[in-house]
Amino acid sequence: MRDDTASLTARGVALGRSRLDRPAWPTGDADAEARLYAMLAEGYVPRDRDRDRGNEASRGEDGFRAFLVTRTRFFDSAVIRALRSGVDQIVILAAGYDGRALRFHSPGVTFFEVDHPATQADKRARLDEVGAPLDGIVFVAADFIDTDWGDRLAAAGHDPTRRTLFTCEGLLRYLPEHAFRGLLATTAGRAAPGSEFVASVSTREGPPGEREQARIDALAESGEAVLTVPHAATALAWVAEGGWRVVSTGRNGPDDPHTRLLVRARPA
Repeated sequence: MRDDTASLTARGVALGRSRLDRPAWPTGDADAEARLYAMLAEGYVPRDRDRDRGNEASRGEDGFRAFLVTRTRFFDSAVIRALRSGVDQIVILAAGYDGRALRFHSPGVTFFEVDHPATQADKRARLDEVGAPLDGIVFVAADFIDTDWGDRLAAAGHDPTRRTLFTCEGLLRYLPEHAFRGLLATTAGRAAPGSEFVASVSTREGPPGEREQARIDALAESGEAVLTVPHAATALAWVAEGGWRVVSTGRNGPDDPHTRLLVRARPA
């Protein structure tokens, strides 16, 4: 991640999500989220790999657009489940342009958005410009490469003695292994009994194909290099070693060498 540039990938994912039919919370503000996404669409020029995703999705359930539908539903459901069970702290790791703190706003619930300073600064400026209400949102600027990001979350008011939902969407593959595993340990160390951790995890059982390698190269050129894509079994072992007990996993396709896992876990 470049220090002075907001994430293009986060912007593209937000725009892809803007076209989906999604649930909302009775006290949420889905219109504010829509205004944010409309602003993101202004002047956006997708990379070649983004233009290709429509064809990729049409060729099978493992296309990114099809997976984005599944992934969005998975994380939306986790937030709704947490709200219904009385969880009052939701930590969105690598929040990017995620609008769930708006869509699922609930009195008494704090959404902690943790992200790289460059992306977070751009998002906050856009939220101000579209007049989005920010009550219930705490912004934590942090780079997950730094080991002190958990201390910044603590300084922002996160209480490790109260239940928390931690969401980690589209982040882990961009971290070196030590930061990937460190994130698991840091979140587990701040998770009271009854907390939950949900994550998307890119895994690979074989070498990348030509198309996938081209996307990896393009991401590296844009400053968002893919650094850690373990075997599925290895990834799940890391989750357990980090202090989490895996409750369930979903995947885009068992026969795909590039498997995207959706992991739900609770404190071990």
